[in-house]
Formats: sequence, C-alpha cells, structure tokens
Amino acid sequence: MKTLGPLAKEGKINQDASVRDSQSAIINAPVEKVWQILSDISNWFKWNDEIKSIAIDKVEVGANFTWTVGNNTIKSTIRQIKEKEMISWTGNTMGIKVIHVWKLEADGNQTIVTTEESMQGFFTLFFSHQKLHSSLLNWLDRLRETAEE
Repeated sequence: MKTLGPLAKEGKINQDASVRDSQSAIINAPVEKVWQILSDISNWFKWNDEIKSIAIDKVEVGANFTWTVGNNTIKSTIRQIKEKEMISWTGNTMGIKVIHVWKLEADGNQTIVTTEESMQGFFTLFFSHQKLHSSLLNWLDRLRETAEE
C-alpha cells in the first residue's frame, strides 16, 4: 500500500487504489469566490447536503478534522493548501483510506474545478465506483450552485 500523505501533498490520488474517480466542471464564478466556499471547511454542510456535521479548529496544512457523511464519520488531515489552486486531505473511515484532491484554475470570470478521490481498503468492496462517481458529481453540482448564486 502506498503512503497516502505524500501523494496528497503532491496533489495526487492513489492510482493503484481499488476505487477512484475524477470529475471536472466549469463554474461561472471567479476563482476567489469558489476558493472561499471550498476552503471554508467548517461550513461545507451548509452547501453540501451529504455532510451532516463537521468539526475543525483551523484550516491549515496538518490540521485534523472530523466530519459525518451519511452514517459514516471520517477522520481527515489536510495535506496541502495552495491558495486559490489546490486543497487536499487524507481520511479514514471503517478501515477505508481516502485521498481527496480539489484543483482550481482561473479562466477569466470562470473557474475550472477538478475533484479526485481514491479509496483503498477491504471495505471498498461495498463502495462502488459508481457511488464515488455520483458523490463527486454531487459535490461539484452543490459547489457550482453556491458559487453561482
């Protein structure tokens, strides 16, 4: 198994993980606005209805946060922050190890957003690629709706 922290710090997911996906979208809002929404981790639940609760003290590299998605509580660590460009974290829930990476690219008054995730561990047998695919699309849709308000 690859060490996840260094991969996430480089803005990469684990390409050898059993479940992985990448999705992109164009958001009709400047990168500053999209970044402000995305990097405000303590308020994710306000725009992403999959998130039930979240606890984080400070958004900085190395910070730990705990959040609940559906019935799963995830313990995560921020691995990289490049303001208005990228944020990544690793997480662990029920023996599943995750890397999640968000990348932003300014394109005039629009933002190209890419989100990627890899999941590994025994219990990924019960978490399909299609479920991850749908989750990433939901994140992007909710982020777009919030940023374009």
